[in-house]
Amino acid sequence: MRHKAMKEKYGDHWLNIYLPEGYEKGNARYPVVYVQDGGDLIDPVHSESLKRVGELAAEGMLAELIFVGIEPIDRNDEYTPFVSLNVFEPGTLFGGGAGAYASFLAEELKPYIDGKFRTLDKAENTGIMGFSLGGLVSLYTALLYPAQFGRIGSFSGSYWFPGIVEWIRESQQMHSSGQQRLYMNVGHAEGAGRTNGQQWMVPNTKEIYGLLAGKRLDNGRIKLDVYDSDFHSFDKGVGYVPEALTWLFQAK
Repeated sequence: MRHKAMKEKYGDHWLNIYLPEGYEKGNARYPVVYVQDGGDLIDPVHSESLKRVGELAAEGMLAELIFVGIEPIDRNDEYTPFVSLNVFEPGTLFGGGAGAYASFLAEELKPYIDGKFRTLDKAENTGIMGFSLGGLVSLYTALLYPAQFGRIGSFSGSYWFPGIVEWIRESQQMHSSGQQRLYMNVGHAEGAGRTNGQQWMVPNTKEIYGLLAGKRLDNGRIKLDVYDSDFHSFDKGVGYVPEALTWLFQAK
């Protein structure tokens, strides 16, 4: 099972779109997964994830999926919920523009994709995922827009980010009903030895898991994998993508 890749621009963002093999030959409609950082988690240049996703679809273990990778304009602004000191570039700030970016995804990009392609447009058929800051903004967006995004994948999400735990704890969105699913993973010792705030990576990830489990995402709709790694590893995190998607889009 292969995917056809295409690139186009919508507004100010370049999109990397992957259509399932056979899309152009039939009338079927497909679930959609929106992927941060241009679609890095399923880009064949970076991993075998897309190939494995196709194999799982051919085996009947996973629905055939459309992927939409969104290239950021400024990820330090778009992927951060609040203005904060930039731990990567001293003397600069994280822009805190995630609210506007989330609105763009939910209110502009999703309707555009649903209008152009044969999608299954309900939240239960719409995923959003990313790695690192991309995982952070994916969860943040889905909590703001549960009616649009029902399947969330956060791979080593940057939950060390100042204020995100408190926001999730206090947000009224926590109490809204919904049928979302959330997959999270993190290396067992990510951030260990850091002194810039990233030392809170694992504790904050586990705390967010605890806050969401049993409140917004009960009945087995949340999953956390802690894998063996003492550093922030894209290669290890991305290895869980096929498994995560299979769990996220499993039959109800």
